[in-house]
Amino acid sequence: MRRLLTTAAAVCLLLAACGQGTADLASALKLNDDPGSALLIVRDEGGFVPVDFQVRQGPRLVLLQDGTLITPGPQIDIFPGPLVPNYQQTRLDEEMRLFVLEELDALDFDAIGNESNDEAANSVADAPTTVTTFFNQDGTHTLSVYALGLGTQVDDGRVPILANLVQRLSDVGFSQASEPYVADSIQVMAGVSEFPADPQFANVRAWPLPVSFDQMKQNTGFGWRCDAYKAEIASGVLAELGQGNQATTWEESGTEYSMAVRPLFPGEEPCAQMATAG
Repeated sequence: MRRLLTTAAAVCLLLAACGQGTADLASALKLNDDPGSALLIVRDEGGFVPVDFQVRQGPRLVLLQDGTLITPGPQIDIFPGPLVPNYQQTRLDEEMRLFVLEELDALDFDAIGNESNDEAANSVADAPTTVTTFFNQDGTHTLSVYALGLGTQVDDGRVPILANLVQRLSDVGFSQASEPYVADSIQVMAGVSEFPADPQFANVRAWPLPVSFDQMKQNTGFGWRCDAYKAEIASGVLAELGQGNQATTWEESGTEYSMAVRPLFPGEEPCAQMATAG
């Protein structure tokens, strides 16, 4: 019994130490107080992929201050697939949250402004650039790495740390039980597709947005435009878009447009400039 009590006490002390370590790291990293605000956003940009793929691509993962992890969920194995993407959310346990803060501290992320590393371009062609943004009280800190996680040797010691962090979080999103993520804001992209749908999947519907194509915000590159919606307007737009799929085109003023819709996550700027095709 004494041995059991001693072991239990040791576990309690260990848990207390972990809690204190988390608090210390949170303070050192100057984390925001709002639990629903963004801590990390990881997205992929560029690479040798079609424009239609790029405009449909949302973040690879979003981590909030309270430990909520948001990742793309499983896709229905049908074609054409749903227009509205499936994002899932789960919650990091304290051990994983401590790991994340330790890695952010090891990366000295709060001292990074906006840096990039393209060393791997010497050995890997047409790969995407992984853009990781850390949020704290000082604002945003971004580290972009070309071909992150593809096993290339680079001189910057931060790159393998970042690759491990992103992979560990991706593994959690894939393996833990999750539930659908419901956003209160959405982003809609519209443009003429490079790859018209096969006639057997053709599905033309009326223009679903409260503004015309010409009234949407002009994005750089590709000829696609963007608009963002919140609350009740977002719900109405989603209800309309939910009647279509990835092959649906939406007719407005005699032109048929393809659309890409996804949630807007905390920390994201609506209709931010897209990366140029790489």
